[in-house]
Amino acid sequence: MWKKVAVVGVTAVIISAAGTAAVAASGTDTPIPSASSSSAAPVTSADGSQAVAGRCAAVDRLRRTAHATWVSEDKAKTLTTHDAIRGQVTAVSATSITVEAADHVTETYVINADVKVRDRANKTAASILDVKSGDPVWVTGTGTGTTTLTATHVIDAKK
Repeated sequence: MWKKVAVVGVTAVIISAAGTAAVAASGTDTPIPSASSSSAAPVTSADGSQAVAGRCAAVDRLRRTAHATWVSEDKAKTLTTHDAIRGQVTAVSATSITVEAADHVTETYVINADVKVRDRANKTAASILDVKSGDPVWVTGTGTGTTTLTATHVIDAKK
């Protein structure tokens, strides 16, 4: 393990030195970040496990995301559009949930029998009837803003 750390450290020093030389040769005072600056440098988390710095940053960005849309492809080459929002519940019923993000974007998702609802505080399964207006939630689903959004997961983040 220490060999990997040493190799990564030496690689980072070489890249840094090459970047410094390039900046000096270009005559600019502002360094240009390289694509490899988030290379696989190990980071020890609070629980003692090691993770890759790039992954930690990506997870952190996802935790702070207000809303997002992305498209994935399954093994059969079928494209699926996914949507997610983090915000406060403005309306909820047995058949739908409306969430407003911090930037005032509002999305309404259809709730069906397949939706998985979780209570984050208790780390247990819950019912959509347990989610109340004003609760902070994360909702993921499928569809786009031009079609009906269908919830796949609702995480109630109230404490």
